[in-house]
Amino acid sequence: MQTTVKTLLSILIANFCAASLTHAETTNDNQFKLLLKNAFIERNFDRDDLKDPGSWSQGISGFYNSKYIPTVLEVADKPIELGLDASLQYAYRLSEDRHVDDTILPFDKNTQTQDRNFFKYGATFKARYDQTELKVGELWLDLPITSVDASRQLLSSYWGGQLQSKITDKFKLELGRVEQVSPRYEEGFHRFSYTVKGQKHESDGLNYIDLKYDVTPNLKAEYYYGDLEDLYDKHYVGLEYSWKNQYLKSQTRLKYFRSADSGDAKAGEIDNHNFGVLEKISVGNHNAALGYQQISGDTAYPLPDGFLPELYFINWNATGFFKKDEKSIHAVYGYDFKNYVPGLNALAKYAYGYDFKDAQGRDNKESELNLILAYQFQNPSLKGLAFQWLYIDYDIDHGNSFQENRILTTYTKKF
Repeated sequence: MQTTVKTLLSILIANFCAASLTHAETTNDNQFKLLLKNAFIERNFDRDDLKDPGSWSQGISGFYNSKYIPTVLEVADKPIELGLDASLQYAYRLSEDRHVDDTILPFDKNTQTQDRNFFKYGATFKARYDQTELKVGELWLDLPITSVDASRQLLSSYWGGQLQSKITDKFKLELGRVEQVSPRYEEGFHRFSYTVKGQKHESDGLNYIDLKYDVTPNLKAEYYYGDLEDLYDKHYVGLEYSWKNQYLKSQTRLKYFRSADSGDAKAGEIDNHNFGVLEKISVGNHNAALGYQQISGDTAYPLPDGFLPELYFINWNATGFFKKDEKSIHAVYGYDFKNYVPGLNALAKYAYGYDFKDAQGRDNKESELNLILAYQFQNPSLKGLAFQWLYIDYDIDHGNSFQENRILTTYTKKF
């Protein structure tokens, strides 16, 4: 059996290499994207005894996505198709070393120095048959626990295997095993870990399944289960209802997360519920949203090490509104200036968290204001050039309040 598997794998690779040469000579279907990103990010704490983190860096990244190439192997008259993707990311620090970890560029805690150069790379082998796709290698995931963070300099990614299948027009299945993660501020891939009371606990990998079902054309449902081995399990259920007429669009989201340890987990007890609801309305160039999120259970919402964002949250901010027993509300307003300055968008978000305590048991509350201004150049000669400014004002009764500016200038070119 083992010999048969090796032989089959050799045939697949040989077919892919041969087909690649022929394909490259006759078509130009492969895609390459070049991304240049200049990132200036600076945080100013209200406390004078804290060092202000931040850096200015220039990144250059390349992402290659091959088109699927049919092989001679067929099942039910349909070919097995193969492909290969790759990524190469590099950043160079332009600012002086502040000797403080800003979670943007790699930092050596022993020498208290920040790296001048930052390098990440990965590759993905992919195979497709009919409506089913398999990927092995570097993965770009958008799921609970595992999402891609594009808010700083280089992108986070994951390493493992992923299987996606479109069972019907309404039902999609995804399952996988993710063994390692490459956070936004680290080179290479590392095991998942979770730190409790200063002690770091590692996991052998994340096993997950994600189901998406279109109940009606307007109602979508999703269920996710992830087992972060030796640490904790996570369940997620989401509903999204959309409605529109000639005047407005409405979107309602309901989300529930359940995190718990397996009883013999290395990291100890984890018991958390997270419920959120969001209502979003769009009228013309205006967008407005109002959301509520509530954390309950015996512990705070667990997040793996590496500052991995939980973008599935109803309320995810620069700071995490996911402390034990915390309730939070947030309001968002956005405007598209397309009738006056095409390509210009503005957004304001205010979040307020309450009913939680600090480490000393004192009643606490926090708030965060985000102001975002984004512009994509419309001139054909400047196509792909974009600018974004994010201002953050975070205030907490017992903790570290700060103000932060992020200025990102990006240029994207597809070949």
